[in-house]
Amino acid sequence: MNVERCVELHNEIFKLGWDSLGKKAEDFRPRTWFEVHGAEAEAVRDILSPDVAAFLARACDAEDVNEHHFFYYVGGLQYPCGLLHDLFEEVVEEEDQKRYLVLYSANNLASHPLGLVFDQKRSLAIMCMSIHDTGIILNGRMPWYPLETVLEAWLDMIHKGKVRAVGTETEYCPWEIVSYSQTILDETVETFNKLVEAIESRLPEHTTNTEDTTTGLADDSTLEEFPQGFALDFMQRVRRPRFRFIAPGLEIPSSSSILDQPFSPLLGAPGTDGFSQIPPMLLFRSTTHYHDAPPTAKDILPFGWLYSQLTRFPAGLYLQAGNRGSSNPFDDECVLVLPYGIGANGYARTSDGALFGENSEAAEADSRDMAMELYQPGHQPFTEIHGVRLDSVLRSWLGMVERGDWKVDGGGVVSGMEEWRKADTGSEWEKYVVPVSW
Repeated sequence: MNVERCVELHNEIFKLGWDSLGKKAEDFRPRTWFEVHGAEAEAVRDILSPDVAAFLARACDAEDVNEHHFFYYVGGLQYPCGLLHDLFEEVVEEEDQKRYLVLYSANNLASHPLGLVFDQKRSLAIMCMSIHDTGIILNGRMPWYPLETVLEAWLDMIHKGKVRAVGTETEYCPWEIVSYSQTILDETVETFNKLVEAIESRLPEHTTNTEDTTTGLADDSTLEEFPQGFALDFMQRVRRPRFRFIAPGLEIPSSSSILDQPFSPLLGAPGTDGFSQIPPMLLFRSTTHYHDAPPTAKDILPFGWLYSQLTRFPAGLYLQAGNRGSSNPFDDECVLVLPYGIGANGYARTSDGALFGENSEAAEADSRDMAMELYQPGHQPFTEIHGVRLDSVLRSWLGMVERGDWKVDGGGVVSGMEEWRKADTGSEWEKYVVPVSW
């Protein structure tokens, strides 16, 4: 544990929150965790590792969490009496019962909230928003991360505008989370444009004429049919490619095909006139179709109810369904739906290292075919659970093109949907795993 770095990051986040509360700069005289909790903190010092004790001796702590939550996902450093949660007495061996601390307490974003759990033996941490997820984080396979990595991820969310300190009028004062930010949109557009340029530079008829570009995936009149949000902003700003296939078997939409959204009829006019639901949006379409669920995964479908009523629809890359009232909104979340399942070979993995379809709480991992696990993060070590962000998938595709893993001809990226089966092979699976992120 890099105590110095952890203190620096923690106190920077604390100060950013405090600054938004409208107080005078000269009034910033925070106390540390030991100072706030006094005798109660001293009473538990003997259960703390030297590094944790050194961190808490310098980490700023709020006098009243209701007036100053540390971050959107966590209220603050845990009270002394809550560091050792009773739950761990039930699930770990007796010699390890003081090994795991709930270092930061979770806000009420999940049922039976827990928090950021710290392993004092390995000096590693992981987010466990609910006590129901302890079996996952303690399965012996789940990767944990240095505390400074978690704090860096939280600070990155602030710097990129995903989580904002806005003052006292929020549930987790002073923090709020947004469905996407200008920075997130800019980064995603930039990555897409780099991918387009990488493919176009490999086209047989490639020309260096940089003026032959059009902005927008479709005509303005077509895009006006979509509600305000990330999808519309993204489609309006990106370069229109001069080829057909952006990835194996996945087509760039046309002004006519982009309006053919299989799930929109289930909601009528989502995103407008008071509707809060946002249906899955097909961004890059396959000519093949997804048919219900693979026989080995009938209990897991690409989209939840009410969208699960539709059992046959185009395979492809979708922006995930959303809810404008969600407490953990990610409008740039996406899912690649394949027309078949992969994973049973035992190679394909999510970002957390889990096999496709495995029971994450089981002692032994057993894989099975899944149609929508490719690129997904699995357990989120820094936040509440959500799907992979579009920018991460596009970055992976960019790497595949630049390294030459995917070939390009006059129509764009070659090979059809069968190419994705390589994600479940011993020689290729690592290329289809996106790095862990928030």
